[in-house]
Formats: sequence, C-alpha cells, structure tokens
Amino acid sequence: MKQQECGVSSCAAPLTRGEIFRGLRLCVSCRNSLATHLTTLPEMYQACEAELEVHRQDPIRVIGGRRPTGISLNDKTVAVRENVICVLSSWCDMIVEERGVAGPGSRDVRRLASFIKTWSDWLATHAVAPVLVEEIAGLVRSVKRVLNPVQVRTIELAPCPREGCGQIVRASINVAQHYLPPQVTCGAGHTWQPREWLNLSRQLDLRAL
Repeated sequence: MKQQECGVSSCAAPLTRGEIFRGLRLCVSCRNSLATHLTTLPEMYQACEAELEVHRQDPIRVIGGRRPTGISLNDKTVAVRENVICVLSSWCDMIVEERGVAGPGSRDVRRLASFIKTWSDWLATHAVAPVLVEEIAGLVRSVKRVLNPVQVRTIELAPCPREGCGQIVRASINVAQHYLPPQVTCGAGHTWQPREWLNLSRQLDLRAL
C-alpha cells in the first residue's frame, strides 16, 4: 500500500499515521509554514506602505532626459497589496460559507489572516488545503519582491543607431550602488561609455524625428 503524502506538490513528504488518522492533508512542516506565513504576512503588508512613499518620486532620467516607461514599482506595490486582501478575503469567505460562522468583520489584513489561522486545523483536512498553502506562500513571495526589488534596473531607450543594427539600446542601472555609472548597451553587443552618451542621445533623438 502506497504511503499517503502531503498534498503540497513541492513537498510530498509522507504523512504520519497520526496525521492520516486525523484526516490531515498537510505534513507538519507545511502546517507550520502556513502558520508562520499567516503571522508574518500582515507585518510585511504594512511594510509595503513605506515602499509606496519611497517610490513617489520622479523616475530616473537617462540619456536625453528620457523617462522609463512601463509599470512603476509604486503600481506593483499597490497591485500586490490589493492581491493580498483579495486572496485572504476569498479564503475567509469559503470558511464562512462552509462552516456557517461569522466572518472577520472587515478587510483588515490582520483580521483576515488571523481568521484563517484560527481555522487552520480544519483547513488542513480540506481537499483544497494544498492550494491554500501554495497561495499564501505565493503572497509572501510577491510581497518580498516588492520589499526587496531587483538591484539592477533596466530601461529600454530606442533602436540602436549603428548602421544595420536596430537592436534595442538599454541602460542598466545598479540601484544599490548609485556611484556606478549605468551600462548602456544594445542587444547586439554595441556599448557606449559615459563620454559617448551625449552623442548617442543626439543620434537617438534624430532617429525619433
């Protein structure tokens, strides 16, 4: 007879006889991980508020006064925070519906996480327990990415002005070490030193006309 395993696909640790007898679908490691994530997630969520203030500034200017395009870190932080509330709320709604109990009473992240944690023993026996573990872990990872963003920021400028090239010119900026100059290169390997940036800026401006 095959040993029953933890339902989390990335784990699959064997369940003990006691866990099987109790109807648990999660091993002790995954149950502890879920509890830890539900405890720390509200604190991380609040820390994101500081990130919203930090990134309310003008984007970095590069060659020719161009501004980077795309989704800003501020937008990403807002989206991550909204997703945290959405996911936690959906799990709370499921508990309320299936258990016939009163919900957390608000969409405050601490209340939502605490409510889910209160019902974690029951949830660990539910068929969707592995999904809960993976979704909460995913929320923690997404918040961590906001709090600890990539140290190198890449900005697309324009097609390379070198004859016959046309690859996109990019400026890579080390945001952790501001004293280092950006690395300006194109996809084909053409590079420009700081002394060449002014001329490159003029070439890119002419191509944009």
